[in-house]
Amino acid sequence: MPRRSPAFAEATDLFLALGGVVKRLRHNPLPHQDALHAALHGAAPAPRHVTALLQVASETRIGVSDLADRLGVSLATASQLVTELAEWGLVERSTDDADRRRTFVTVAPAHQETISVLIESRLRPVERTLHRLEPDERAAMKRALVVLAEELDNATREAAR
Repeated sequence: MPRRSPAFAEATDLFLALGGVVKRLRHNPLPHQDALHAALHGAAPAPRHVTALLQVASETRIGVSDLADRLGVSLATASQLVTELAEWGLVERSTDDADRRRTFVTVAPAHQETISVLIESRLRPVERTLHRLEPDERAAMKRALVVLAEELDNATREAAR
């Protein structure tokens, strides 16, 4: 059996560490999970819905175009996500009084508590992790995850050929 390189060993260690994070996210139920599922009327939100919802929850109100920029998606995609979240009753839309073409999104009042608990259970651990790291370590961690996502996309495209 050929000897593995140090980079291969590091990749293995990182893969196992990421697996531990994913395992904990999958197996630790969301607080208020029943309320969230009830709000969704049996629909299963995709990760993109949760990401959009967390972005909306991070502001008092956010414009759909600003949401698209933060998510790195087209305005049409962001509008579709907002429509789906609104159909589930999780967010509300309003029109800007100064510019009727601009739409703002907020978390629906009925779900403020549920969404706050979602933020506490999923984002606060990430926030605490970042707080424990030095600025250069935070930047490296973010960059590494972005590059890893790109490489996973590349692997998926290559496998499809």
